[in-house]
Formats: sequence, C-alpha cells, structure tokens
Amino acid sequence: MHTNIWVSKLKIVSSLICVFLTVISVATLQAGQRHLQSGQKQVQLIELYTSEGCSSCPSADVRISQLLADDSLWVSRIPMAFHVDYWDYLGWKDIFANSKHSRRQRKHHRFGNVRSVYTPGFVIDGQEWTGFFNGADWPIAKSTEPGNLQAIYKEGEVDVKFSPLNKNITSMKLQMAWLGVGLETEVKRGENGGLTLAHNFVVLRSKSGQLNSEDGYQASLTFDSKNLPRAEKYALVVWLEDSRTRKPVQAVGGWIEL
Repeated sequence: MHTNIWVSKLKIVSSLICVFLTVISVATLQAGQRHLQSGQKQVQLIELYTSEGCSSCPSADVRISQLLADDSLWVSRIPMAFHVDYWDYLGWKDIFANSKHSRRQRKHHRFGNVRSVYTPGFVIDGQEWTGFFNGADWPIAKSTEPGNLQAIYKEGEVDVKFSPLNKNITSMKLQMAWLGVGLETEVKRGENGGLTLAHNFVVLRSKSGQLNSEDGYQASLTFDSKNLPRAEKYALVVWLEDSRTRKPVQAVGGWIEL
C-alpha cells in the first residue's frame, strides 16, 4: 500500500517537472521574438533632425528625451532622432551622423513637407513642426484610422503585415530603424566643445523596402542588430510612407532585448 502511494507521488512530481520543462522551453523559444502592433488609429511619428556640431541642438535632444517618461511612448507616439552630417565641417564629426539622414531631410524639403533644411528640425507626421521654438506642447495625434501595422522580430528577421482600412494607397515605402537610448558623447571641439551630450531615440541603423497591395501588404526583411553602437536600451521602429508624398501612413515601435 505504501509502495502504491509513493508511486503515485512520483508520477505527480514527474508530471509537474514535465509541465515546468515545457513552460521553460516555450519561454526560451519566445524570448528572442517580439510582436509589435500599432492598432487601427494612426500613431504619431516624430522625426528630429539634429547634430552634435550644432549648438542649438542639445535642447531639442532634451525635449525628445522627455518622451521616455511619457505614457504615449510606443502607444500613440514614436520619436526618432536622425543625426545629420552637414555640420561635421564645423570642427566636430558627429559619430551618429549619417549622410542617409541628411538625404532624408532634404527629401522632406523636395516633397514640400518642410520649408527649409536646418537643425534642430522637427517633422511630425510628415509636416514641419516649429512649436519647439516657442515651447509648445506636442501636437495632438491625428484621429485617423489607417489600419493595423504588425511587425514580428525574431533573430534578425522582421515580418511586416499591414491591414489597411483605406484602400486608396496602393504602394507604400517600408522603413525600419534601430534606435539607441542612453547614449553619451564627450564633444571635444566645435560649437558644443567641452560638453557631454546625452542622446536618446538615436537612429543607429535604417533600412527600406517596398510594401505593395499586390503582395497583400506583407514583407519579410533581414534587419539584424549586429555591431550596433553600445546603448542602454534598443528599440525597433517600423513605419510605412506614402511613396508619393513621403508622409507616414502608419508606424509601430517598441523595446527589443538584444
């Protein structure tokens, strides 16, 4: 009788161990995967064009960094800081600057989204925003509902799917960016010489692709995080732009553990 009791107990313990190991296995499989969804309502996309060589830019970096403590982050607002390279000649080469970022800002100008190219320059939802210079609050997010944008990240691969509510946009530019948070630079020369600058939401790497109605608004792209500059935290941002205007259609973003 006692033997049967011990056998029953061992069976229960064995079953619990199997369940525990199964849970651990599932958790391990999902640990490197992140599923991001925007929801139907349009997520506000905030672009800051900035430079370590510009004396007016640190205050703009502080302003965008305040969104770290804002409940709207990743839910209804996504900030990105594009460091441009056209001020590097002033005596300090911005280590985060990229000529792609400068070209992106100039494209905004060419498409009529901004009146001129300058730093610090804010572009919100594809439209120049000068409220920063008079201390205005962030603009209220649009109430439009373009549809749900999904991005699944796993081991350097990003699967994107868009379920549009508006069928008028048939061809969209797909954009992705790795962002870094908690970055610091000791500036030795130039207009900010002697300062230690703190940076957040810095675009460290970007990639573009195409998302067409013919393929069901789906795409799979390789977008790895190898050799990114060291940061306290990383985030992945995926957004769609109208190919005709370069204005954002929908965006999604969130923290990624690397």
